[in-house]
Amino acid sequence: MVMSSNGLALIYHSQYNLELPGHIFPAHKYSHLYNRVKKDPVYAQWDILLPKIAEEHDLELVHTKEYLDDLFSYDHTPRTMYSELPLNRSIVESFCYGVGGTIYAMELTKKHMFAFNMGGGYHHSFPDKAEGFCYLNDIAIAIRKSKETRPNEKALIIDLDLHQGNGNSYIFQYDDNVYTFSMHQGNIYPKKENSDFDIHLEPGTKDDQYLTILRDALIKIKKEFEPTIIYYLAGADPYEDDSLGELKLTMKGMKERDRQIRQFSLETGAPCVITLAGGYARDFRDTVEIHFNTISAFGEK
Repeated sequence: MVMSSNGLALIYHSQYNLELPGHIFPAHKYSHLYNRVKKDPVYAQWDILLPKIAEEHDLELVHTKEYLDDLFSYDHTPRTMYSELPLNRSIVESFCYGVGGTIYAMELTKKHMFAFNMGGGYHHSFPDKAEGFCYLNDIAIAIRKSKETRPNEKALIIDLDLHQGNGNSYIFQYDDNVYTFSMHQGNIYPKKENSDFDIHLEPGTKDDQYLTILRDALIKIKKEFEPTIIYYLAGADPYEDDSLGELKLTMKGMKERDRQIRQFSLETGAPCVITLAGGYARDFRDTVEIHFNTISAFGEK
């Protein structure tokens, strides 16, 4: 069984995982999420689809040749130095597989309403440089890739990570066929770019306020833009016990957030690509559970 009756496809590759002992980025969360899915009585029998590694010509749809040359040479240069991750073959290959997963999810929306890459969401990467925990921008690459076969595609990026999706905001700032929406804590990293619609949340924002703001934002977006596809960055880091943030969403609030995006996708008729993005809960198991709850929210009938 590949999908549920409402059209959810799941994508995963073991290469998503990184060995980063002691690093705040929980790069082994991908395998733990996979295992959580396989132990669940609903999803245990599902086929998890395997992506291919992204080709360099796909990466060049967004990233400059000079930057990619540095990246694949594993050189610390002014283009790669702003990453907060090590730079080596296994890490670069992991990012290439993550990009491949998001491209595959985009392709699967021809048949499925929801396509979930159990990785990806590298929204801080710029065309000519790395930033944060991001070497390659998978969402931007998938959007550009889709234009090859769907030139009139109108893509909506809904970024609900704790941090602004500054890379995507920069890349698509002059593209009328891509609408960037980022709702994030306003007083923290990164240096902000201008999205089509930014909401800068105050520290301490709780479930009710967050969900009301999101609901109103989606109503506004629906009036301004008619997407044919949605890319949802379902960051786990707005959670109340995240080590990098000060938003105060509960597990229940996080899942209701995901349900709102699912319902918005159904109402607009635009299929949705879902990626994980960030998550740094003090208890690592919470990060995994939040990501799993996103899967189950989109898998509900």
